Amino acid sequence: MMLFKSLRFRTWATLIGVAFSLLVTPPAIAQTKEQLKKLEEATGLKGKKLKRHLALLQQSPPYKDDALQAYVTEIGNKILAQSEHAHLPYKFIVRDTEVVNAFVNGTPYVFVERGLLTLLNSEAELAAVMAHEIGHNVAKHSKKLQSKNRRDVFLANLASFLVGNSSVGSAIMTQSSVSLYEYKREAELEADSFAARYLAGAGYEPDQLVNALAQLRDYAILAATTTGQAMAHHGLTATHPRNDKRIREAIEDASVLPPGEGYIGREEFREAIDGLVYGPNHRRSAPNGMKRYSNPTLGITFVYPDTWSFKLKGSKVILKDAEKTAQMTIEIEPTADRKLSSEEAIKLKYPEGLVDVQKIHPDSERDLGTVGARPAQRVALIMVARNTYHFLGIAKNNQITAEQDRAFVEIIRSFRPMTAKDRTADHVKEVYYERLEPGETFASLAKDSDMDDINAELELRILNGYYPDGEAEPGTWIKKLRKVKIEP
Repeated sequence: MMLFKSLRFRTWATLIGVAFSLLVTPPAIAQTKEQLKKLEEATGLKGKKLKRHLALLQQSPPYKDDALQAYVTEIGNKILAQSEHAHLPYKFIVRDTEVVNAFVNGTPYVFVERGLLTLLNSEAELAAVMAHEIGHNVAKHSKKLQSKNRRDVFLANLASFLVGNSSVGSAIMTQSSVSLYEYKREAELEADSFAARYLAGAGYEPDQLVNALAQLRDYAILAATTTGQAMAHHGLTATHPRNDKRIREAIEDASVLPPGEGYIGREEFREAIDGLVYGPNHRRSAPNGMKRYSNPTLGITFVYPDTWSFKLKGSKVILKDAEKTAQMTIEIEPTADRKLSSEEAIKLKYPEGLVDVQKIHPDSERDLGTVGARPAQRVALIMVARNTYHFLGIAKNNQITAEQDRAFVEIIRSFRPMTAKDRTADHVKEVYYERLEPGETFASLAKDSDMDDINAELELRILNGYYPDGEAEPGTWIKKLRKVKIEP
């Protein structure tokens, strides 16, 4: 069961509550001035906020489903229109990660993780999540908490310096973590109040906020049981959201319709997430319109246009466009002289006719390969580990068009050593729905599934909102999982 296997290694990332996340500013991502200006215009962000935003999307890019992204954006805009930030150009992004979470970081962006969508069961629950996150932004919780963290760190360091005892600073930081936890509890309840009001204003059933929180709370309990580590959710360690008096009061104060008369949207949500990838997405690492090839044995990976054919022939990879007018060959051989740079090696291979020689990645200080051109040929050379990879792009009638050359260069520039994220399986798991047949139970569904996990029944229960016990009535739409083979 991939969900809980991933939790063992990513407990820090699965602090479930639809809670706001404070992210450490990552290293700058290299950009030219022109690229930087375009990014600033496209995102509306600058400086550290832009760097943090780019790092977020580099870490986990948007999920490749335009219809789903549009659906989430539509719901987000309905909620935004009811908020104090209605005048701001918010954007709503579904990130391609199995983590169960949603967050804001003080910018007009709401990030919803793919893993969260697999856990929810209605449009109103999703609206509640985004309303809660917008509430965090309206209340400036991210900014306040960052300021508090900076102040506490400063005081801890100052105290340690003045008394010459680091344990004093440690004690202050310990106390800081306790008050920080309490502050987050208050922040969550304040965001809940905003969320209930926004939901009611948009015509959604405010009580679905409690449903969403209850789902997340149950997931946190099951995840803690599976990993053996306690995972606080929503500032609650013992109280269940359904029984939390303050959350209930916030909903009652915001309600403008009798309970149960607001919009829920179960059918619409079902249609939106049908086919959604569940767990690790082994398709995710290729850009739109591209396929990724990864070879764990050689430790290399690259992308190529999804309309091109792919063929392995001995020590060569042969790629051809759909019209068979362009061909890229990648050939591997042991590196003859590891002391040579890639530029020296490519000039040695092509002593005549080689022009336009340049680094594949000009901004990098490392030797990541060299690209050049010869009459009617695009060539490149990249060294990875003990092997050298030779690239040769040719076209029909020995005439390479500008479009074909761009495709050649794009393939070459995408070639790199594999990382852990590139290691792929031959299938992905997807969410789908079927009506429950008479006599079927979650136990029988788990037994008949191909999830191959002792926790399969509990996982099906958590996905459908029946944890830890209870059975659905025959005819109920049930969320199931299937394996889908990844086409090479």
